[in-house]
Amino acid sequence: MDSNQLFKYVYAKYGLKFEPIVSGSTDTYVLMSPLDSGYFAMLSRINGENSSKSSIVVLDLKCGDFAPTIRDLPGFTDPVRIKGAEWVGVVLTNNRDEQAIKKALDYAFKLAMNGQDTNVAKSQYFYIPGGKTEEKYQAQPIKQRLPRRQVNDEIPDKIRQMRELYDYSILPSTGRQKNFYIQGQFMADYEDEYKKYFVFKRFFPTYHDMNVGQLRSYFTWRTKIRKGDYHRTSTSYAYVYLYELFNNIGVDNPQDGYDKLIAFKKNYVDNFDLGIQTYLADWIKDYVLYYGLRKEKIAEHFAKDIEQDHDDEILHYPQKYTAEELAEVFAKKTTYWKSSKVIAKNKEVFVQVLKCVWQEMLDAKKYGIAYYSSFVAKPKVVEQPVFKLAVFYRKAKKPMTVKVDAVRKYYYKKGWWYIHQEEAVPRQRTNLNTFLHEVDRLVREKLNLGRAIKPRFIDQAVLKAIMAGIAAYQQQKKQAKIDQIKIDFSDLDKIRANASVTRDSLLTDEEKQLEQEEQEQVQKQEQEVEVSVDQDDYGLDKDEMFLLMALLQGKPWQDYVQKHHLMVSILADNINEKLLDEIGDSVIEFNEQDQPQIIEDYADDLQEMFLKG
Repeated sequence: MDSNQLFKYVYAKYGLKFEPIVSGSTDTYVLMSPLDSGYFAMLSRINGENSSKSSIVVLDLKCGDFAPTIRDLPGFTDPVRIKGAEWVGVVLTNNRDEQAIKKALDYAFKLAMNGQDTNVAKSQYFYIPGGKTEEKYQAQPIKQRLPRRQVNDEIPDKIRQMRELYDYSILPSTGRQKNFYIQGQFMADYEDEYKKYFVFKRFFPTYHDMNVGQLRSYFTWRTKIRKGDYHRTSTSYAYVYLYELFNNIGVDNPQDGYDKLIAFKKNYVDNFDLGIQTYLADWIKDYVLYYGLRKEKIAEHFAKDIEQDHDDEILHYPQKYTAEELAEVFAKKTTYWKSSKVIAKNKEVFVQVLKCVWQEMLDAKKYGIAYYSSFVAKPKVVEQPVFKLAVFYRKAKKPMTVKVDAVRKYYYKKGWWYIHQEEAVPRQRTNLNTFLHEVDRLVREKLNLGRAIKPRFIDQAVLKAIMAGIAAYQQQKKQAKIDQIKIDFSDLDKIRANASVTRDSLLTDEEKQLEQEEQEQVQKQEQEVEVSVDQDDYGLDKDEMFLLMALLQGKPWQDYVQKHHLMVSILADNINEKLLDEIGDSVIEFNEQDQPQIIEDYADDLQEMFLKG
């Protein structure tokens, strides 16, 4: 059935016409109810990727609560243009089952004319004539559609048995995937030698969507593929084969499935159907993570993500990297670094200055601004189903966390990925260019490295951090010029003892008393916080355990951190990372006063883990 035939059928039977959704448009038409002008059908023409490919015609129908059942019948699919549980879709192009389309359209029309009454068996079917007439409306029951057994001597017993395995009692939300998996495992080793060939076009295709000729065509093609004989076929057949591999149908183990995916990409997709590439790249990533393949496979397929994340990690934790590595990231992320002639002439100086300034910038919250999260990147969690847009049966599987790199982590739970990553803020490049411009301007001014340039608008807190970073660089340069005194480290204990005696002799009694009180205060804090020495299953060290227990017990921790020269932000990050596999999320956050605190949602779990008994 094509669109012209459909238009004639609708007008002859209902007296209705498809109207263009936009005046003059020939791509999208709607069929409106005479009662309330609401849409109950939409016809769309979807053009091919280029002029050599013909368009397809898709019809979306509003079938109410009966939509899931209709959607599960051969030839029907999810809606294309209008998304919703009450809608179904069907591709008119090359669809030979006209009766099924007409019955579904009749049902949608009947539902629209009866005010969305879903009592299909008893509701009246209204016929609307094309012109004015005094004829009465006619009542006509809609026959219930039952699956028909196809009688065909050419149906192999294996295919006949496979078709009978389809369980119509499973809800459509999971039925298609589960039935595909069950039928696929049943046909995992099946081979065929069918002489004919039937074209197959379907969105999210499964075995249930194929007639006998299409099934035999597919299994014959698959038999050749498994023997290394690759040739072009309908794209929908190719997707069915990929869906089989995602579900580990016809493979010995995940490594074998991965090898077959790579072989199919190389020998078929890259040669015959490049349109699949976009989806396949993400699906292979999912396969590697979901089935726990080796780390080198993660490194191979996440190479671009890892490269981007590495740059973000250098920006976020510059203390772990050299000044040269930090400068390389700025050279990639900005245009100003390469365009400034002063930076080019004084590169060694600017590389070292940038390191000092950037480290000070990341601590700019002491000036009243969180620069990195505001102007560079911020944490983000992306939720998406495993094997998105594929037919995949999500069997029961324990939650797991896969660490791609220091920045990107995948957490799996109930068929979904929760991807922890960093997302660049809008105008990141502009922000970094402005920052570099101001560094360049102030370095010229403070170090006399070129003519003055006009300032750009930038937050005053950022300017203070830049000035402090330049001052730190100047201090380092001065320190480097001071002659270093050689120390015999064999006498280091003696030197320390002498220094301690000298220091004590210079202290007043009041200062000695104050120091003694501070020491006693720290010891008191350590004694007040109950730290269990047995709780080492999560990898927490002594200092991390102290901070976690102090926060759980509401005890002070500041003197302890200061005495041991620790950074509370680093301790909190380490605790969050080590407990991520157990809790599935961060357990410590910082409040508006920049003080650490236990996230309320996880307090009970942590107390059960660490304070029980």
